[in-house]
Amino acid sequence: MWKRLEPYKSSFILLFALTLGGIVGIYAPDIALKLQAIGKIFLNLLFMIIVPLVSVSVMSSIASMTDLKKLGRIMGVIFAVSIVMALIPAAGIVGLATLFNPAQGVTIELSEKFNAGGGGMDFVSMVTTNDFVGLLSKSNILALIIMSVIAGIAIGQSGEQGKRVSNSLNDLNTIIMKIVSIIMKGAPVGLGCYFASTMASQDSQLLVTFARAIGLFFAATLLYYVFGSIFYSWIGGGMPAIRAFWRNAIEPSATALGTCSSLGTLPANIRAAKAMGINPEIVDISLPLLVNLNKGGVAMIAALKIVFIFAVLGLDFTIETFFLTMLISVLSAIIVGGVPGGAFLGEIFIVTTLGLPLETIPMLVVLGTITDAPATLINVIHDLNAAQIVERFAGKKPQPVSENAGITDIAEKIA
Repeated sequence: MWKRLEPYKSSFILLFALTLGGIVGIYAPDIALKLQAIGKIFLNLLFMIIVPLVSVSVMSSIASMTDLKKLGRIMGVIFAVSIVMALIPAAGIVGLATLFNPAQGVTIELSEKFNAGGGGMDFVSMVTTNDFVGLLSKSNILALIIMSVIAGIAIGQSGEQGKRVSNSLNDLNTIIMKIVSIIMKGAPVGLGCYFASTMASQDSQLLVTFARAIGLFFAATLLYYVFGSIFYSWIGGGMPAIRAFWRNAIEPSATALGTCSSLGTLPANIRAAKAMGINPEIVDISLPLLVNLNKGGVAMIAALKIVFIFAVLGLDFTIETFFLTMLISVLSAIIVGGVPGGAFLGEIFIVTTLGLPLETIPMLVVLGTITDAPATLINVIHDLNAAQIVERFAGKKPQPVSENAGITDIAEKIA
């Protein structure tokens, strides 16, 4: 039994620390307020590493991915499917959260002054800066991601020189991930202390809002798992594809919930996809890419976090905020969610992009930690549906391929 719970060990520890911090904040507020400095130290350590983490991770990932440009049509379909499969659940959860407001009138008062969006969100300032130095600030994380993507593409298209730079970035990325892992050892203490200080001045009813938001996500996940899978399978091949999907969906679903890892479920997903009758060549190309690009569960929880935090802060969720939420959700799914070891990067991305106070980060972490398993389930299971769609719109009949052929060789056979 304990081995089955091993993938959840860090989540359990973090949730215990946050729960303990919440209890201390509610019942011993004087002590909790003194713990805020410890929490700020931890968050500042994360903020100090966030710029190199994002820039190096994104550049190295994109630089390697451009080696697959020979995939042509397949790559285009994969990107298109990943974007649509991020937008649909994100928009859906926003609609549900609007109808069933998890805050239910509960608002919080924060000590830190803030002005979310500056009263009028300047899209130009969010996606660009007027100086390179501006990219070195966590306040411009969206602009940093965009420039890192461009730089990654340039590196990938620069031949031998680009390969040398790409190899160096991979080495640097390994070191940065180690730095992050060292910092994250203090996550339970740091976030627990910060959450304690946040709860010290709040009504205990705030905890009820968390329960409502989490319950809403679980219900939405179940609905999307069933009806989303049916819809995507139908697009991928009609009723035969739907039947093939449900005959083979149990193993990857159980593996996703058991491991809480999209990458850990990849072998089960590959077996299921081939058992569904999808062209093995399409499977071998698309699923390794989709596991990093197609993260509908990440998009879904990112959108819910934004709606939730706007509700408890008493902020208006305008149409402008909605479109920015969709953008953040897609980027979270395709880029941020694929950064290895980038723990809490999604929360930091949301807070810095929207100009929210640091005190909201532990709240977002609570939502993200508890909903990690169902979000992983959505990420994994819809990779199978995405592979069905890719086969329909970009596939051809199987052709003989050598067992030693690489991914580019396979792509050339299909293209």
